[in-house]
Amino acid sequence: MAARHHGAIVVVGGGIAGLSAAIYARLNDFEATVYEMAQKPGGVCAGWERSGFLVNGSIHWLVGSAPGSDLHDMWMQLGVLDDHPHLSPARFALFRDLDGVDVHLWRDPDKLQVHLSEISPDDADTVAEMCDAIRVFRDAEFPMRRDFELLSLTEWIGIFARNMPFMLAHRRYAALTVEDYAARFRHPALQGMLRNFWTPGLSMQFLLMQLGFAARGTAAYPLGGSGPFIDRLVRRLEGLGGRIETGVRVTGIDVSDGKATGLFLADGRRVAADHVIAACDATQVFDRLLPGGEALRPESLDHLTTFPPLCYFSAGASYDFAGLETVSMGHNLRFDPPLQVGPVSHPRATVQIYSFDPTLAPRGKVLLTAMLDSDYDWWRARHDEGADAYRCARDNIADAMIDGLDRHFPGLRDGVVFRDLATPLTYERYTGNHRGAYEGWLPTPAAAKARIPTHFDAVRNFWMAGHWVAPGGGMPPAAYTGRNAVQLICDAEDIEFRVGLP
Repeated sequence: MAARHHGAIVVVGGGIAGLSAAIYARLNDFEATVYEMAQKPGGVCAGWERSGFLVNGSIHWLVGSAPGSDLHDMWMQLGVLDDHPHLSPARFALFRDLDGVDVHLWRDPDKLQVHLSEISPDDADTVAEMCDAIRVFRDAEFPMRRDFELLSLTEWIGIFARNMPFMLAHRRYAALTVEDYAARFRHPALQGMLRNFWTPGLSMQFLLMQLGFAARGTAAYPLGGSGPFIDRLVRRLEGLGGRIETGVRVTGIDVSDGKATGLFLADGRRVAADHVIAACDATQVFDRLLPGGEALRPESLDHLTTFPPLCYFSAGASYDFAGLETVSMGHNLRFDPPLQVGPVSHPRATVQIYSFDPTLAPRGKVLLTAMLDSDYDWWRARHDEGADAYRCARDNIADAMIDGLDRHFPGLRDGVVFRDLATPLTYERYTGNHRGAYEGWLPTPAAAKARIPTHFDAVRNFWMAGHWVAPGGGMPPAAYTGRNAVQLICDAEDIEFRVGLP
């Protein structure tokens, strides 16, 4: 690789955004070092070992997994695709026993339209409208190669002209929540399909965009999930000569004469740099790390809605799931009585059963996971009551989850090897995310209109990346905001931005 000659970039945070930024920094001949406070890189995109199982803590599907999109090109540049096997299930989600019927959220919009119309002929027109919108999002060609700030007026006009159906659909659906759209259906099962898709308040545009990616065949699951995915990013960074230091907490950003010049670390070191990229929690940045950050704090940070605090259930079991459908999101199941996660009641929960990924479990065994909305303050109160109270609350919810699953899969309880529950405090401790919000800003109608700054005139050579500057969560925004930060640095330094080695 060419010798470094463009200066040094330091990155706060070793999740996808931070690793992406560092990789692109090396591809453009900057020195690059990532500082991660946890003992392992990955941030929210985490994997961990339990009783011989490898828990996939994040990835359900990877947008950009197939050729034909700028996101695919980005993942190839980051070294996470190559020949790694991926799986594209025919179903995006499966809702069991929704008002007496099973609703299959097929990837194929034609198949989905037939299926939903058979469930409710009275809703055929609304079903057709929704599936037409999925086709529009599927066929959109929205470029993601460059930060929007760097696009010229001519380029913007071309984008709009080529994607007029998408732009019209965006305008129509971005202002609607999934709950709003669910009310248009007459059949309670079709209403329930939308209301149980993820979490209340989601923009309908977000749902249609995910289904559009799935219909296009570019939202596959990479076998092994989060752990191997992060390992490949780290290998790419280190193979390019970049560095990552784990178990290192950044205590401040050094700013001199209105310019970021390095980092202060908890071990007493000061690290000099030509540019600083914060790929970490935005509240931490403005309230603790950046001098004068209170005056720069964007209003959106106080007005947008975060993803709800999360409990992440995982379990390993010896159980025969032969014949069970493979689904991207998982199986949405009814819990009777409802599963109580602190003060939040879950009459239904989506459970991913990894019978299709033998790399996650010992032979003859299967990993199960579920994402459960919860309440940060309730968990903080349990923690403040002492270790026993906190542990008891975790164990009780995990056991209740096993009991509920045993009603759907009789005998499962007897085959459980381990069960565990990560709480919002777990996410806060390992990632620093504000109040355990595992993916930053929820993609609500308000978030669709928000523009969150990634750099500031008052602090030159300081840049931000990650979920807190790109509402919606997911891996692509994390990766491309890391890449975009380096694009903007290259533009500021009058350097031609590169995506590969010379």
